Amino acid sequence: MNTRIILPIMALLAFELHCANAGKMIFTDRGARLVRIANLDGSGLQTLISSAGSNIRGIAIDIPSNNLFYADNGADIIYRARLDGSQREAIVTSGLGFPADLALDHAAGHIYWCDRNNNRIERANYDGSNRLTLISTIQPYYLDLDTLNRKIYWGDFSGGNILRADLPDGTNIQTIVSGLVQTRGVKVDSHGGYIYWCDRNAHKLQRRPLKSGPIEDIYTGLDTPHGMTLDIPAGKVYWADTGTNNVAGSKGGMAINRGSMDGRQPHEVIARVNQPWDITLDTRVASYAQWIQRHFDASSIPSLSRPNANPDRDDHSNLMEYFSGLNPLTHESVTLTNYTRQKGELIFKHRQTLSPITDIIATVEVSPDMKTWDSGPSFTEIVETKQDYQSMSVVHRLKQEGGHQKKFFFTRLKIDLLAR
Repeated sequence: MNTRIILPIMALLAFELHCANAGKMIFTDRGARLVRIANLDGSGLQTLISSAGSNIRGIAIDIPSNNLFYADNGADIIYRARLDGSQREAIVTSGLGFPADLALDHAAGHIYWCDRNNNRIERANYDGSNRLTLISTIQPYYLDLDTLNRKIYWGDFSGGNILRADLPDGTNIQTIVSGLVQTRGVKVDSHGGYIYWCDRNAHKLQRRPLKSGPIEDIYTGLDTPHGMTLDIPAGKVYWADTGTNNVAGSKGGMAINRGSMDGRQPHEVIARVNQPWDITLDTRVASYAQWIQRHFDASSIPSLSRPNANPDRDDHSNLMEYFSGLNPLTHESVTLTNYTRQKGELIFKHRQTLSPITDIIATVEVSPDMKTWDSGPSFTEIVETKQDYQSMSVVHRLKQEGGHQKKFFFTRLKIDLLAR
């Protein structure tokens, strides 16, 4: 039995790189007491939650559950709301000393936070229940999770250290970086194998391999870098500067900036924010044109962004990477489909993006001879999904209907891109 993936294009489209913006940034504006949202290029700035709190800090979102979380250390409360800012509720209201940064374990449904003044890292369910102290540590301030390797990383407020421990129990605490001035904005790229952070008073954004290796300066000469986040599929880093902002083209004043994760092309995307503190991203796209905008800039050779192109030479076309939630510019050794037979059923699995894409039709077809293909009614199909934060696994259980003489031995996934 063989599996084939075919990628017929119903219409070859001409894409403009300056189309509707793909994805959103959401950030806490501590000075204005607002949770704000904008396009990834900084346009379309709006207020998502007004009167959000007296001293709002860390923010995190969970797309599958439609939840947004943020901390207010003025009132010592952690809030949950919907991604559109509605239905805000306090989920942790007691025993907090200085709730700062937040991180989410999307698969487990857990929220983690740093409590600077109580010298601990805590965890609870998304509704605030089953709360427990995971780690006792001096002045934790920013944190992130590496759920792939089951680690938690955090930076302390003034000790100049970055530490890590094992998940889920917080044991095996190690200091992996020391000698910094003031650690801020700790973020992990699990697949790329790096940890990133801002050193506020050294005016730098830096990184180091997760396993071991030298510290690398990504951006230097910054003013007061603070919260940060990574857009790993697009290879971008975003950071808030609560000083005068020294990146090229700055209009002065506190701002949000963006650049490549390897240190190229830093620029200001939102100028003169009141006091930005932390940032998170909703990078879902709804169309192939938006996906192209996220991954290719205006200087890219147009042929590289066509649906049947393969710029990273990993045997997956742009269309398949779009459908599967991959990066078209990063060579990825990922198996996108597989199949097995179990008790008279053919189990066909494929990877699919969590983005609400609207211009793809994906069809599973079967064949007895690889010449004639059928998408029904020769078989019944039961579809199951299992999702993580980046993508979902789609399982098709195919069972041959009675009365059909030819048994199917081959299956393929047909992906049609609809013309717009």
